[in-house]
Amino acid sequence: MHKNTAIKVQNLTKTYNLYTKPTDRLKESLHPLKKTLRKKYHKKFHALNNVSFDVKKGETLGIIGKNGSGKSTLLKIITGVVTPSGGRVIVSGKISAILELGAGFNPEMTGMENIYLNTSINGMNKAMTDKIIDDILAFAELGEFIHQPMKTYSSGMKARLAFAVSINVEPDILIIDEALSVGDAAFSRKCFAKIEEIRSKGATVLFVSHSEASIVSLCSRAVWLNSGEQIIDGIPNLVTGLYMKNLNQSRIDKKIIKHAYEKLKEGSQSSPGNSSLSSIDEFENSNIQNTPLDEFYNPALKSKSTICYDEKGAVISQVKVTTLDGKKVNVLNQENSYFIVLKCNIKETLNDVRIGIAIKDHKGVYYSGAAFEFLKHANIEKVGIGNYKVVMNFKCLLVEGFFIIDTVILKNATQSKEIAHRINDAYLFKVLKIEKNNIIESYVPMIKNFEVNEIN
Repeated sequence: MHKNTAIKVQNLTKTYNLYTKPTDRLKESLHPLKKTLRKKYHKKFHALNNVSFDVKKGETLGIIGKNGSGKSTLLKIITGVVTPSGGRVIVSGKISAILELGAGFNPEMTGMENIYLNTSINGMNKAMTDKIIDDILAFAELGEFIHQPMKTYSSGMKARLAFAVSINVEPDILIIDEALSVGDAAFSRKCFAKIEEIRSKGATVLFVSHSEASIVSLCSRAVWLNSGEQIIDGIPNLVTGLYMKNLNQSRIDKKIIKHAYEKLKEGSQSSPGNSSLSSIDEFENSNIQNTPLDEFYNPALKSKSTICYDEKGAVISQVKVTTLDGKKVNVLNQENSYFIVLKCNIKETLNDVRIGIAIKDHKGVYYSGAAFEFLKHANIEKVGIGNYKVVMNFKCLLVEGFFIIDTVILKNATQSKEIAHRINDAYLFKVLKIEKNNIIESYVPMIKNFEVNEIN
């Protein structure tokens, strides 16, 4: 293994025998000729099937996939909890892992006793744990509950203690499996800040999450697993974008997904983490002076990571930002008001329709958004076949930087929230800063009014 590689996963496979009923397992195990047994009482289930990837030292790799895709099995094999059926894993460095909630804790022991138990599993003696015990207790914020049995803890309290122990043992490799989805928002933010801190010190992080935004903002690479198979490995917002697009597909065709990924990647950047970088570079090198009060449209500033979902009764045919007098722009000024304009083609009569947009930065971090019921803002009784223009008025209360608009049409929104059409990374724009008394103000966006008109 290369000296700069922290984790090497090579042709990893994990297979389980599934039995219809417990007696079938007994019949098969007790059969005198079980090695040559013709009738099999089980069927094979591949929790992982020939998965391979490397993680460099200091890299943060995100793993995304639906429940049952093999994410947790993969992490258990990497941490040595589960033995693979085939392939191998090579790890360089000390691992600290937060796997299933409460894993590695004894419910009958107190939180304090479990701290010493858990650190001893990580190769630390009592004296070594004594040096970091105050940091663990301060991070967990459990107060007197630290002296109570773990079986009395809520799921959030278990998550606090698990994370506090894992990040304070100074690991070379930190592995996190969905743990940050438990607990309050303040603690979750505290965890992310701590992850950033240990990343800055050169630790390798393996992060499993269902959150598209978390993986995009935290990770430099992403792997998509589906039914035990590795679908794609690459730029986080492209991987998560294609994952979200195909989330409800009953069957995933790897060749089609890989082809779609390569097409997106061709028009994207060469380094991971920011799919709009090449377009931003072109814009910055376009020799146009960008000064406040100079709103304009620059064709060099165009999203190169756009992902369009399949059309299911509707299509968003156009997304743009305009000034209040209708001029198309993608260079905006702080505090000015603009329109976000969508053109939609409804191809069949739809029920309970909602239109939504999201504004995120060029790394995929969500800033703001809005959704509204279509009929409440349209001078029509029902959403029938035809073309519609949707206009959203918003004041640009954003910090200086580059931002992207996502948009979606939902049908049966109250019940099933079916996606009639969606476009990720539909429109890229830049916000120019204004300075007041040498103070740069920070903002969040406020979308105000909506208007829907049927057009020819």
